[in-house]
Parts: sequence; C-alpha cells; structure tokens
Amino acid sequence: MIRRFIKFILISIVIVIIVISSIIGSASMGLFGLFWERWTNALSNPLDPDFSWYQPLERTNGNFESPLDSISSEQSEIPLSVFQEAKEYAQNHGSKSLVIQHKGKIVFESYWQETNPDSLFGLHSFTKTMNALLVGHLINDGYIKSIDESVSDYIEEWRDGDKTNITIKHLLHMSGGLKETFDYSPFSDRIQRAYGTDIVNANLNMDPEIDPGTVFSHNNYNSQILGILIERASGKRYSEYFSEKIWSPLGSRDAFFFVDRPDGMVHTDCCMWASIRDMIRIGEMLMNKGLFKNKEILPKGWVEQMITPSEPNNNYGMQIWLGNEYEERRAYDARLTMYANYHSEPYVTDDLFFMDGIGKQRMYMIPSESLVILRTGDNSPDWDDSKLPNLILNALK
Repeated sequence: MIRRFIKFILISIVIVIIVISSIIGSASMGLFGLFWERWTNALSNPLDPDFSWYQPLERTNGNFESPLDSISSEQSEIPLSVFQEAKEYAQNHGSKSLVIQHKGKIVFESYWQETNPDSLFGLHSFTKTMNALLVGHLINDGYIKSIDESVSDYIEEWRDGDKTNITIKHLLHMSGGLKETFDYSPFSDRIQRAYGTDIVNANLNMDPEIDPGTVFSHNNYNSQILGILIERASGKRYSEYFSEKIWSPLGSRDAFFFVDRPDGMVHTDCCMWASIRDMIRIGEMLMNKGLFKNKEILPKGWVEQMITPSEPNNNYGMQIWLGNEYEERRAYDARLTMYANYHSEPYVTDDLFFMDGIGKQRMYMIPSESLVILRTGDNSPDWDDSKLPNLILNALK
C-alpha cells in the first residue's frame, strides 16, 4: 500500500511538472524546463526524435567545395539487377536513403520519405566513431601520449578514487566497466545522461562495476567520457577540434552536434546531424586508411589500429564494429539480447567493418572492393545486416 502511494505521488509530481512547463514555457523554467521539454517531447518517439527535438545544437564547420564524384548505375561494374534488388530490400524495410559508392564514385543512390542527398540525418551511434578519429589526432598532436594512459591523467575528477585503472583504450573498446542502469524514469541516472543539462557530471559520477577491459558493453558512457577527455586534453571545443581535423579537410557541409545546454557539453555518444552524402566522405576516408582523395585526414596507421579486434569483443575495434566472426544475433550487451541484430549468414569477405546507429542506420566499408554502403531510415526489426553487403559483394566476384 505504501509503495503504491509513493508511486502515485511521484507520478502526480511528474504530471504537475509537465503541466506547469507547458503553461509557462521551458524558457521561463531555465535548464530545468529544458530537461522536461526534452523528456516529455521524446515520449512519443524516445529512440528517434525528429530534428527539432535536438536543442540546442552546436555547428561544426565544414568546407564544402564540390559534390562527390558519381557515375550512372549503367556505367558501374555492379549489375543493374543487383541495384534493383538492393533498392527493393531497403525500401521494404523503412529506409530513407540507400547510397552505394564503388571505387571512389557514387554508383547508386535512392531516397524515400522526402529525403534527398543533402538532407540532414541523425547519426545516432555513428557519432561514437568520431571519438576514435579524434583520439588518433590527440596522439599525433601531442595532447596525449597513448591510449594506454589512464583517463584520470586528463580528467581530474577521477584522480582520487577507484576509477584510476580505466584507460583510454578501455573506453575506445567499450569496456570501461562502469555500472549502467536500465531505469528509464525521468529521475534516473540514465535519463539524465541522455536528456539532462549536465552530462559531464552525470557521466563522470558513475560507479565502477567490473574490472575494466574484461567485458564488452556498448554503452553511451564510454563514448561520452571520451568526448570529455578530448576537450580536456586538447583545450578546444569538441566541435572546433572535429572541424579542424576531420570535417573541414573532408570538404563537407556544415554539420551539428547536440549540446546538453547552451554553451555546455557536446553529446559525443550520439546525436550528430550531417548530410547523407557527407557521411560517404567518412566512409571513403576510413576505407582508404585515413586518406580522402589522396589527402591525409587521419595519422598514418591509425585506421589499422581502429579496426584491430579488441580483447573483450573480436567483432569490435575502437568505436567501430567489425565483421570478423559470424554471430547470428549480434548483441550490444550480453544483458540486452532482445536488441540483438540479425545476420542471416556470415559476411563473404573478411575485411568488412561498419558503423551502427539505432534504427538500423548502417554504413558498411569493404576496402578489398573499394565499397561503401550507407543506409539511413526508420527502425526495421527484421533488418538483415548481411543482406546488402553480401548481395553486392557476390555480384563483384
């Protein structure tokens, strides 16, 4: 009875806050109102809110000069029938775009749901990979010595306590060992890290649970703490450093990062927004070992380190997925098998790696065939991760 009464009181408080915030407006309630506006507006679509939900945003400057090279599908080595099958599969699984680049040229692209090549899309966990790109530059620029250093060398809040044994490598490999919660109530730590207005403290205050480096768990805190470290070590805003080292040299259009509050911390666990075609630039650069149109974007040898299998998970490198071992159900966390991703068969190549964003956003990169495949769109529970890569790879053999 007492438990029910407490639950009733808490629900009532939430309802009152929602009503008050809707009446007087989130701006009048400051940061408190900003959080409640996010939480209430996300209730209808918590996994994939639309662009207007992500406020405030911080621009990362590009340096767009020319579109990517392309040829007609008829000129491609890939048969038209294969493109048609890929298009039908993507369309039947709620896709908004499917873009295929082969040997440095876009050979196929199709768009649905009022989407076009320049449309912004939410990268979701593609954003995590950007951390690994910048860590390579931190080393190259002399801001850090190596990924084997303790995170506490750069984040002073961790210098006294039980997290000094967590290294930069542990975070890159998604094995930081901190205690994740699966409580989605508005007052929970997890929701504060996602929707809150102080994501720095919300992430840095997490408690250790297991020895770092021992268990793979694809959790946002690993990537967000990397973002905090990147800012602390470089002394620059994340969006500024990313523009300087990655986005502007690629010749991309301006993109955007979600920020926890005005002039606050950028979300580096998710939520970057960029144009669809500009993501192909990232894919081409990674596929070519850090080179884009013969221009060095990443330090030499860094991509090879990124795609080296980690000890906790042979199918995961540094903030990027690998297609090394066949798993019919690829899980983000052993405790969350209900969210595992289906693979009907092994990949037909051993050098495939890919980015994975919630809602089955995917970008597959296959260096041996100079192939990049990007799919964006709505969540499709029966999406087969091996379907599109194997379809196209088999056609090229």
